[in-house]
Amino acid sequence: MSIYYIKNFIKKKIENHQKHKILYFRAIIHLIRYFLFSNYRKNRCLIDPPSDFFYKYKNLVNYFSIPLLIVAKYLKKKKIFISINNECNFSVGHIYAEIGFIKKIQHSDDKYSFSTIWFMSSKKDILGETVDLFENKNFKVLFGGIKRIIFTFVAIKYPSISIDGSLSHTNYILGKDNSHRITFHNLTKSRIRLMTKSQDFYPNKNKLEIYHEEAKKLLKILNISKKYIVIQIKTKIENGTFKPLSSELLLETIEYFQKKDYQIVFAGREQLPDVFLNKSIINYANSKYVSALNDFLLVGHCSLVISSASGFSEIPYSFDKAMLIINVHHIGQYFGHRTILLPTLLSRKSKKFNAKVQHLHLCTYGPSCGDEIFEDLYVLHMPTSEEIFMAAKELEGMLSDTVPSFTILQKKIRDNDCCPLLSCGLSRISDHYLIKHGYFFEK
Repeated sequence: MSIYYIKNFIKKKIENHQKHKILYFRAIIHLIRYFLFSNYRKNRCLIDPPSDFFYKYKNLVNYFSIPLLIVAKYLKKKKIFISINNECNFSVGHIYAEIGFIKKIQHSDDKYSFSTIWFMSSKKDILGETVDLFENKNFKVLFGGIKRIIFTFVAIKYPSISIDGSLSHTNYILGKDNSHRITFHNLTKSRIRLMTKSQDFYPNKNKLEIYHEEAKKLLKILNISKKYIVIQIKTKIENGTFKPLSSELLLETIEYFQKKDYQIVFAGREQLPDVFLNKSIINYANSKYVSALNDFLLVGHCSLVISSASGFSEIPYSFDKAMLIINVHHIGQYFGHRTILLPTLLSRKSKKFNAKVQHLHLCTYGPSCGDEIFEDLYVLHMPTSEEIFMAAKELEGMLSDTVPSFTILQKKIRDNDCCPLLSCGLSRISDHYLIKHGYFFEK
């Protein structure tokens, strides 16, 4: 029996148990990996309960009402709130977004004034090296599987001492995942309103100067000696990427910035595309220096970012960086006021399709917008080289302190409410793009 066969068998077994919310096999695999592999042990707690655990054993809280009540009263007296539903602590984008969102809630909502937030995690993949970025006297990261179980059960039983900044479908208090509509519309709309209300508050931005020497060392190692832009791409279908975009389409924009004396840094975790070879592009993404902390430092000191539909885009947002997001079919999920979008437009052969219908498909069928259900769903348009180039030039106007006003066409698209979340947020679709494809955003 080959090692490949065994690995494939275990992988399928784990996937099947995840699908059917069976815990024991995953727990055994976790323990084996924990005791055999030091790198795994470094990034995990001995007890690392998956989200299924809290769904399956949610009713246990009824058997421990008195001790849980005592803990809840103590937390309430000390004005301590438990962060709940944060299940994606292995994702750089989720970490920056969720913690940033929680801190904005704490900053803007009177309920959380002068409070302390306890962010629970049994994973250290990202937080292990970035914990000092996020912690202050009012925000603490608590590692530990037992701690996470106890305090999550307290928050489930007594939701008044919880705070939720999750971007995922997870909802332990409800006892099941949120629907796609709640996740991609209701909760996103709430985040947009909060971001709009507190658009001048970027809680992680001021931590950058603390790491001045580390940033200086990183830039020197990477041979970055002048102003630079960061580029990140997506090479596979997942989350907000319906179909990967050819990296070749970025070359015109890259050459434009290089002629303006910018250095180009390739970031993220994808492999450097062959078309980027011999183009004087700094390959940070595939270097030995890539890390969650260095992502923070690299983006924090750049001039602007060109990103795919990825969680990576949450890092520049936390710095209020000018950012162009290309090839995103979840229109309206990105809402920073220095953000320009170049969306991927979908359609169906059997029905009328526009931005509103595309958003409805997202809220009904999830991230794929029903691709696995409808045979007639297809890509109507993906960003071209010219559209990326023109949007990047438009993005240059956001490098100053004052963000340019919406153009007449951008304002028209926002006001007609055909792209629901875009109308609530502060981001915009490229004006040049709308001149050519504005019809898609009409009622």
